Amino acid sequence: MNKKFFRIFSLLLVASMLLAACGSPAASGDNVLRVWIQWGDNPQQIQELFDKYTAETGIKVEVTAPIGDDKILPALTGSNPPDVLVLSGGDLAKSFYKEGLVDELSGAIKTGNIDMGDMFEAPLSQCMQNDLILCLPWGTDAYALFWNKDLFEAAGLDPETPPATMEELVDFAEKLTVVDSNGKIQQIGFIPDHSWSHTDLYVRNFGGFWYSDDGSQLTANSQPMIDALTWQQQFYTEYGVENIQSFASGFGEYGSPDAPFYAGKVAMMVEGEWQTGPNFIPALKPELNYGVAPFPPPADHPERAGTIVNQGTAVVIPSAAKDKEASAKLLAWMMSPAIVAEEFCFNANLPTSRKAAEDPCFKELGTKFQVFVDLMSSPNAYAVLTTPLSFELNDALAAAEEKILYTGADPKTELDAVQANFEAKFIELNK
Repeated sequence: MNKKFFRIFSLLLVASMLLAACGSPAASGDNVLRVWIQWGDNPQQIQELFDKYTAETGIKVEVTAPIGDDKILPALTGSNPPDVLVLSGGDLAKSFYKEGLVDELSGAIKTGNIDMGDMFEAPLSQCMQNDLILCLPWGTDAYALFWNKDLFEAAGLDPETPPATMEELVDFAEKLTVVDSNGKIQQIGFIPDHSWSHTDLYVRNFGGFWYSDDGSQLTANSQPMIDALTWQQQFYTEYGVENIQSFASGFGEYGSPDAPFYAGKVAMMVEGEWQTGPNFIPALKPELNYGVAPFPPPADHPERAGTIVNQGTAVVIPSAAKDKEASAKLLAWMMSPAIVAEEFCFNANLPTSRKAAEDPCFKELGTKFQVFVDLMSSPNAYAVLTTPLSFELNDALAAAEEKILYTGADPKTELDAVQANFEAKFIELNK
């Protein structure tokens, strides 16, 4: 799955309209349901999962995974979309609904008798717009703090005790950073945007987001946003942007045995649950002595302990799907606890079903994975809030973050500019 927070989709309108004019791929025949999935490191495994639906119902399901971003909008605007579309996140569901391209799902939920009470509230919330249900969460991701216990011990820190507050994390990071006689970094305690942006997690710990919780206000320049970017900026100011970037240029690739946390170059990182699963640390660096804990809150807000931000797979039914009842029944099968457990145990991702979370397969993933499962029930569990403006706004926030972290730009000035550029659009959107 694509784990980057600021997802930049290549769905350019003009190109999409041209592709739409050419038509979508034809259906394979009668009594065949087509499922398109944006992600899919193992397409054969996904197809085999859906073959079970065929075995149960006699209805053939053809899975295309991963599907290119450039094919999605042309298919939705054409006459032959997939019967079910699985997006990497909920970012686009509201935009697609606004344009009449995907259905509100209350009817499908009733048709499929889907148990909405079984879903964790946080991942479901990414699909809600007022009382409308625009998608359903099918597996999700969350982030926590990973720390290298051997590097903690070498720095004189208790290897079993991660930082308890954001302030203490800054202090630990300084103790865990090693600089040679020439001022070059040899080991760094923490890089806030490694391997990508985590502003969503930090701003929630500071008590806000770039939208109000009910989605009615744009709050890109709120104090929590300013605090979150200022907190991150200090790590670059301390050692210098060029020095950190020069150090980072020697990092091994993500998902390789030479990745910086694996190699002992980064002592603490924010990462997702999949790192604890069979395809990452246990396979690539089984000897790594590390711990996992919830990301710590600010010292003056201990009530925010256990904050996570869910983001992950969202399932929609295209408005032009040929047989809505068949799509609804397939969706209900996908959302059943047994199927959720099977698919997301395999991928070491988090289940969106409470009943699925009780499946022994998740416990078999180990105590470190269980940290994330437990966080799903935290009172401070959130999802990334989205609106039809998310596509444009996320791009602007990513650009502002880059200027703040890498050029030392003033967080308030940059965020004020984002707010000013989007406020009128947001007000118009909510009329």
